[in-house]
Amino acid sequence: MELAWREYDKTAPFSIFRLKLLRPLVVQSRSKLHSLFLALCYDLPQRLKIFIYTSLLIKKYDIDVICIGELNSLSWLGSASKLFYGTKVISYIHGEEVTTETNFFRYGKRRGEYLRNSDAIVAVSKFTKEYLINRFNLSDPDITLIPNGVDLDKFSPSEKPDALLDRYDLKNRFILLTVGRLVPRKGIDTTLKALPLALQSIPNLHYMIVGTGPYEDELKHLVDELDLNDHVTLTGRIDETELVDHYRLCDLFIMANRTMPDGDTEGFGLVFLEANACAKPVIGGKAGGAVEAVIDGYNGISVNAFKPEEIAKAIIKIYSNDTLRKRLIDNGIEFANRSSFHNCASLFNELCLKLSNEK
Repeated sequence: MELAWREYDKTAPFSIFRLKLLRPLVVQSRSKLHSLFLALCYDLPQRLKIFIYTSLLIKKYDIDVICIGELNSLSWLGSASKLFYGTKVISYIHGEEVTTETNFFRYGKRRGEYLRNSDAIVAVSKFTKEYLINRFNLSDPDITLIPNGVDLDKFSPSEKPDALLDRYDLKNRFILLTVGRLVPRKGIDTTLKALPLALQSIPNLHYMIVGTGPYEDELKHLVDELDLNDHVTLTGRIDETELVDHYRLCDLFIMANRTMPDGDTEGFGLVFLEANACAKPVIGGKAGGAVEAVIDGYNGISVNAFKPEEIAKAIIKIYSNDTLRKRLIDNGIEFANRSSFHNCASLFNELCLKLSNEK
């Protein structure tokens, strides 16, 4: 993986500067005194290191605009750069960082302050934009809608890769795929519960789950409990160079996302468009910004991600209806083309130029 990012940095059409240990390991505080110790010994030295490095880049390249892509733990850097160097600040918001409630004083309670201190805010979906307006009392003109873009040079249709079919022993299988961090909001557990129902109509069905995360052990336990070991593969972490081939391996992409009790939800769901770009129909949950990435009946099917029977019904419907599957695939490719990385990057570049000219 180290070689992969090094090679990417060399060939990228823009300069990339990486700072080691940008986010230190989280250490649980045991008391207020211990919290103060952690702040003095870990947080402040790390912030100073980040700010000094950022300052050098601002001065060296005469930077006018700085974009913060991590609202909760990095917005202080935008505020500091604005205060000391007069840079314009863009806060780039996906969804989870604002919908999930937190009482952590230094981050969660200052989100509104950081947002209002920004010179521009980017939301990746209408859902996220409306949430920002309603939750933080922001106005519509303050927020620019720029959906997540698909790299069409990377994600494209192709035959199922023989190497992966052999590796996972999946020849002559109807392959269902989820790609993402293994967390509850992805709805993978409900999809697993839907498999026994779907298998009644699709006996050669196999579910591939690509990714790692804190929910992994519970999912493995559920696979055992449902006696699905012959029909489920958890790949764990894969090399980035194999990601596209895993999309190409599947017949149907699914992420039955849902909104959790703490507000955690999907801000958009770029994985749906990546799958569409690889000529795959998709199934998504009726939650968060995913309803903008999966247009029910157009490029996929939207489901109630709390109901296994509804998920199973959608899987069977796409499997058994060739006409529907072809229509979803064709529309999905068109949808992904409209949401290309190039188009979305152009919108972001226009915003940066506008702010730079105002400086």
